[in-house]
Amino acid sequence: MTRLLGLCAAIAFALSIALSGGADAKVGEKCGGIAAIKCGKGEFCEMPVGTCKIADMMGTCVKVPRFCPLAKKADIVLPVCGCNMKTYGNDCLRQMAKVSKAHDGKCY
Repeated sequence: MTRLLGLCAAIAFALSIALSGGADAKVGEKCGGIAAIKCGKGEFCEMPVGTCKIADMMGTCVKVPRFCPLAKKADIVLPVCGCNMKTYGNDCLRQMAKVSKAHDGKCY
């Protein structure tokens, strides 16, 4: 019974945040989750590496880079795989696309 009450309280809290229309989370703050907390302008909600398909996962708001060194497609230096199963030339390009990282290296 205590477990059920705790679960109900957590859901009620999450829903109150989601429905309150409150301010967006800032860089370094938690985002996503059951409450679908959004990040501010120029940011995206980055999930922990390798957690692409986990429902209601909480992430962290990170700033989207404005430009990347070696951003040309021909300059693939350290490829990473995004949660969208697209290979990015480097981690900065992945972040510019606002995509969380599945793993280092090319997608397979």
